[in-house]
Amino acid sequence: MRHVRIAGFAGLGTIGGAVAVMAAIALLGPSAAVPDLGGGAPPWSFHAAPGGGTVIVLGWLAVIMGAAGVGAALYALRRGWRPPIGVLLGGVVAAVALLAVVPPAGSTDVLNYAIYGRIAALGHDPYVTTPAWLHEIGDPVGRMAPLAWRDTPSVYGPLATWAQFACARLGGASMAGIVFTLKLATALAFLLSALVLDRLARADRERRIRVHLLWSLNPLMLWHVVLGGHVDGLGVALLLAALLALRRGGVAAGLLAGALLGAAAAVKAPFILAGAGLAWAARRSWATLTALVMGVSAALVGAYATQGPEAIDNLAGKLGARSMADPWRLVIGFLAPGTTGPGAPDSPLEGRLALGAALLIALLLFWRLPEGPADVASARPALALCLGWLLTSPVQHPWYDAMLFPLLALMPAGRLDGPVLARGVVTSLIYLPGAVGLSRIPGPQAQWIAEVYRPWAAPLAEDLLIVAVVALGLAGALRARPLRR
Repeated sequence: MRHVRIAGFAGLGTIGGAVAVMAAIALLGPSAAVPDLGGGAPPWSFHAAPGGGTVIVLGWLAVIMGAAGVGAALYALRRGWRPPIGVLLGGVVAAVALLAVVPPAGSTDVLNYAIYGRIAALGHDPYVTTPAWLHEIGDPVGRMAPLAWRDTPSVYGPLATWAQFACARLGGASMAGIVFTLKLATALAFLLSALVLDRLARADRERRIRVHLLWSLNPLMLWHVVLGGHVDGLGVALLLAALLALRRGGVAAGLLAGALLGAAAAVKAPFILAGAGLAWAARRSWATLTALVMGVSAALVGAYATQGPEAIDNLAGKLGARSMADPWRLVIGFLAPGTTGPGAPDSPLEGRLALGAALLIALLLFWRLPEGPADVASARPALALCLGWLLTSPVQHPWYDAMLFPLLALMPAGRLDGPVLARGVVTSLIYLPGAVGLSRIPGPQAQWIAEVYRPWAAPLAEDLLIVAVVALGLAGALRARPLRR
């Protein structure tokens, strides 16, 4: 048992080291990984002006260390290691508090949220008015609009827009102030998610430790949701609240769970995929299922009714798009040369392949996944559909995994943990450093990422992970392994 204890505490130490590296990247101030917020307000940092190569190495180190630490701790957990819950919860609060008050790193999305919130706070429609307008009029927030999204109106749901509006009102005419408010809101949502997960797993100490390792203390999620301030954190809190509400059963529970799920989808549309899990859990009671559907419909219709048709049009415009983490890049590049990459025109072939693969993998996982907890019956089918989509979608980002890790955490331990963690590492590294394009960063690290990792190594790794999940499913090897003490 000594080696198990060593592995467990080494895992926690490595997680802590990864969080420290993440905080160091942010505290160094504006860099290739940390956007310049203009100062004048928190979040706090120095202005050390680190080189692009330095922050790339630090970013890769944090991501790889973080996943390795979670893997080591999960290994020890399955072999009887049981750290004090209080230590884990204290670590969660400390990590979230630290990462919430430093600048965002690894992405400029939270700056886009601030821009859309500022547009709404000035009385304009962020689904119609682009950040370019705010930039052109010389607004103090608009002057800092990221170039990549400057001509793109909001594609987020109405609930996300309301949150951005509220934070913009609180943050005032300062990019730093609005970003700080957005990050605090996301950090609170992250802690709320941790609390709900702890409540869902409270009857079993091993389950409680597992949910905190895979969500609350998972550096991949701490990076993207808390440090990066991605709005997915708000959607996760609502989704988990829906799972908790449905556990009670009955018409009132179904209505509340449906409303919460609809609210999650009104933050970001992909959260609606988890509705399959809630519907499956409610299938034995037509009254509960009907109430669930009514709750979802009321929340979504009510939310989108407050916006113009552009809100739906902008969302629909993302269909057929691609991202840098497109797992079909090599396949489509072979079948249709010259049509790959995030800027390439839409590919009907890729869309059909992705949809077919997502459905087949979801069915395979639904068939082969181990039985989930009886008190959270929605977790298993929700995980099957969400993972099937995330593995195969041409449009995905590492922060989308915020929908995946909580569902995986509620399931028994098994061989799926490794591929999901590995996939999180692969996609996270694609987007680093995140604040400045690689073409503007001198040095061999940026060149290798641009010429080797993004176009070849990462898509190949994603494809191999898809094959691994399918192979494990067909072999019936996804079920939980017996606990060895």
